[in-house]
Amino acid sequence: MSKISKRMNNLYKKINSNECYEINQAIDILKENNTVKFVESIDIAIKLNINTKKIDHNIKNTVILPYNNGQTMKVAVFTQDKKQIELIRQIGITMVGMEELFSYIKNHKREKINFVIASPDAMPLVSKLGSILGPRNIMPNPKLGTVTNDIISVINEIKLGKIIYCNDKYGIIHASIGRINFSKNKIIENLKTLILSIIKNKFVLNRNNLISQVHLSTTMGVGININFSSMLKNK
Repeated sequence: MSKISKRMNNLYKKINSNECYEINQAIDILKENNTVKFVESIDIAIKLNINTKKIDHNIKNTVILPYNNGQTMKVAVFTQDKKQIELIRQIGITMVGMEELFSYIKNHKREKINFVIASPDAMPLVSKLGSILGPRNIMPNPKLGTVTNDIISVINEIKLGKIIYCNDKYGIIHASIGRINFSKNKIIENLKTLILSIIKNKFVLNRNNLISQVHLSTTMGVGININFSSMLKNK
């Protein structure tokens, strides 16, 4: 069993695991206890009241966070259109093409990629990467807007703050919604936007009790249980 560091032990002492904190208080705690030497991410874990064994209960969708999440999104684009390839490279996307990109991803399975976008005619090739892209939830999907001929528009949305979110086998959605140096307002608005998107996505399924718990944390911090209902009322 790994030993808990002195820093983490102190954090656990400052947070009451049985208490449901108001969002403003939770963010204050995270900021006050930020002692690491890098800018930590603000991460969220949202526990859903769903049966993950039922396909129609699982959630996978996208949302554009109003203030981005502070991360540089790495995008890979599959297309055969030479004019479009040139335009995509001009806006800073270097991972674009067909066979060469396919081979690169196949041989660099651990390469961090946040989005894979493909034109419809590229999907027969991209589908062969299903065993690599599928488990990482970045397989191009028409429902997510990542199989499209309007690739430039999707890239622009990603630059604005578009993220993919989905639940894991335990019914928990994990996402990064900002950085510790973000203002309190930006963190709250990003979190509200994500939660409202989730509720809207499964409103008919479980309109009154979809979300069980919401925990806020930093990269190297401790999760804080927050009162998300109160936060949503204060729009």
